[in-house]
Amino acid sequence: MKPLLKLSQGDHVEIIAPASRCSDQHLDELQALLTSWSLNCSVSPDIFGNDLLCANTDAIRFQLLKNALFNPDTKAIICARGGYGCMRLIPELAKLKAPIAQKLFVGMSDITALHLYLQQAWQWPVIHGALAKNKFSKESIAALKSILFGKTIQQPFAGSPLNLHATKTQTIHAAITGGNLSIVQASIGTPWQIQSDNKIIFLEEINERGYRVDRMLEHLSQANIFQHATAIIFGDFLEGKEPNGNSLIQPVLERFANSCDIPVIQIHGIGHGHINFPLVLGIESQLNLGNKITLD
Repeated sequence: MKPLLKLSQGDHVEIIAPASRCSDQHLDELQALLTSWSLNCSVSPDIFGNDLLCANTDAIRFQLLKNALFNPDTKAIICARGGYGCMRLIPELAKLKAPIAQKLFVGMSDITALHLYLQQAWQWPVIHGALAKNKFSKESIAALKSILFGKTIQQPFAGSPLNLHATKTQTIHAAITGGNLSIVQASIGTPWQIQSDNKIIFLEEINERGYRVDRMLEHLSQANIFQHATAIIFGDFLEGKEPNGNSLIQPVLERFANSCDIPVIQIHGIGHGHINFPLVLGIESQLNLGNKITLD
């Protein structure tokens, strides 16, 4: 896997929307935020168009993704939002050879599909995170900025154990892969299926009830996705309440963790919440287990 790049003031970055459309206001605020960091930010006038489900047609979204990936003048690609649509672009993306110049690639949620492909096919590290001035906390945005500009390699985290394996003192050195649980599940049986051997698997989700989370985890388990992984990290699993207002998600995660033969931990503040710290995928991380659980 290649090292993570870093930005400098004056560098050129590009905003794309390979999945769903965001509001014009969000796009303007995102561009203004990047510009305030002394970055030259570009957005294609074709970023939004008419489509049944996505920000634009598959053909136009793929062309803009391709242009951004191969643009020799830009150093980073920022995905405006997730939603739906990235997996529809991968068959065409798979026809391309990796560009000579690597890029920083930032996104989350549906962008997990592109994250998996870029890590596995092109050996690019990617950043699970997002920028939205009025949606995410100042601390979350500052942490992502720090990683983009190379001041920190990875945000340090504290976690809690979900099974006995995680309480045993040990240190795991491995790359992290994964992202949104629904998209990781959708990768099963595709050419971009998650490659989890000897890696730490990270999973987060939003708006999925307990039984749906359980079903997805059970599918991944029966597909042997966890069989040769070194550990599992659960981020935030938000909303998804039952009709009576209760949530079954936490007991579902704990029951699953207790069925696993590898350490399972939980780290809050990574996912779709207001506090949404970035997580670098595809570079070696250090997971310390035992009385004090930390991820560096």
